[in-house]
Amino acid sequence: MDMVFVYEDKIARDTNGNYYVGSAFSQKVFDRYLQHFDHIILLMREAEVAPDDTVALSRMNRINTERIDVVLLPNPTASIRHYLNPRVHAAFKSIVLNEIKPDRAVIVRVPSTSGTIAADYCHKHGIPFLAEAIGCPWDSLWNHSLRGKLLAPASWLDMRRVMRHAPYSVYVTSEFLQHRYPCSGITASISDVELRPLDPSVLDARIQRIRNHSGRLKIATSGALIAVKGQKYVIQAIAKLKAQGNDGFEYHLAGSGDDETLRKLAKELYVEDLVVFEGRLAHEKVFPWLDEMDLYIQPSLTEGMPRALIEAMSRGLPALGSGTGGIPELLGEDCIFSRKGVDALARLLPTITPEKMERMAARNFERAKEYQKETLDLLRFDFYSAFANAAAGEKQ
Repeated sequence: MDMVFVYEDKIARDTNGNYYVGSAFSQKVFDRYLQHFDHIILLMREAEVAPDDTVALSRMNRINTERIDVVLLPNPTASIRHYLNPRVHAAFKSIVLNEIKPDRAVIVRVPSTSGTIAADYCHKHGIPFLAEAIGCPWDSLWNHSLRGKLLAPASWLDMRRVMRHAPYSVYVTSEFLQHRYPCSGITASISDVELRPLDPSVLDARIQRIRNHSGRLKIATSGALIAVKGQKYVIQAIAKLKAQGNDGFEYHLAGSGDDETLRKLAKELYVEDLVVFEGRLAHEKVFPWLDEMDLYIQPSLTEGMPRALIEAMSRGLPALGSGTGGIPELLGEDCIFSRKGVDALARLLPTITPEKMERMAARNFERAKEYQKETLDLLRFDFYSAFANAAAGEKQ
């Protein structure tokens, strides 16, 4: 049986017709589906990458299209004019629905406009589908912009409806998305984050680092330098502590993006000597970098299940995080500060004693074991196999 995969992440193609996807996908991800389906019809949005831009394409993941067909979706929200044009939306909807056929299974990732269209059609016509809930549209849009605040209520309702009607659903969180977007069908909690087997010596080295530590605590945050990741609130908290006479924290930021705004903020708050911009780290350098840090902070305004935080936990790093998405279920309430909570974080940081850090390190390392690849592969295989069998049964 073939499967239609509907999501609006971006995909690019080069001059030879090869396709490339972003960091959220790779051939390994699609191979998971190909264990259960003969062929994938992939509906994704065309990336704004020129076919001859070899530098941009080299940062993306090339996919094997022997068993994957790609259908490119336009961007109906490219401009206000596009967004308000009913013909644009009608054409977009037509492309999506044209790929849903009686002999194909359907998997949608939400939140996404195309996923909502496909799910509503499947529900209306009694076609079994599986919905993958990877994030919260309310948090994502509400914390983005004024335009986002206008779109947030409708997107929240759309995702509530999709998940309510889904015969099968997968959530990347264990509690947060399930509570906000409940499903009456068959569900599973399976994160997209996958870790290689964890080595106990990593935790031993972390404990020794905590016990032998002297000087400033090195705080780390890994992620794109964009407003919704919340790095500015950590900078503001460090500045608040420095104004109180406590300069015992040094903030290291790793990630791509324009760092000008954050550099300017650090300078304005007189903490430029306490803020280090590491830039974008190659994948093989992330874990060694984390091993040189003392505390990890995930200050995001919106999250599903944050990969960067789980990777930090797998290195035994003590961690704090905002009360967003799946962060509280990873860390526990004693390590959580309020979203945008500069004052709360400034109060929390001085309470991080070596004894507490040892407990946090051990707890985080143990929690990260749940995200080892072998464990998740077994859960994922069984669940998607059940869906594939059910979809095949409906088609007979």
